[in-house]
Amino acid sequence: MAEKIIPLSRQYEAHGEVFKSVTVREPGFEDLLALGEPYEMQKAAGQNVVIENTATVAAYVKRCVTAPGVEKLGVLGLADARLVREGVLDFFIRTAPPAAG
Repeated sequence: MAEKIIPLSRQYEAHGEVFKSVTVREPGFEDLLALGEPYEMQKAAGQNVVIENTATVAAYVKRCVTAPGVEKLGVLGLADARLVREGVLDFFIRTAPPAAG
């Protein structure tokens, strides 16, 4: 399974560990079966609109962070938290989203 390292804007310390990056793994088949898609496409006024399921996104982040450990991420600032979230969602963006029907 693919992994990626997400560099953070600064160094953090949590639970006695110092870190400057977060490593995330690609979600797998079991993750998808358990959690479903993190977003869905809906039509509104003839346009496709992406609706994000924030609870599902959070669950994927919790499952896919491999280092330094998801329990240490509570110290992240907003910008870095968004980088980690986007790092996980990028695995889904590389594949086609479910079509609106």
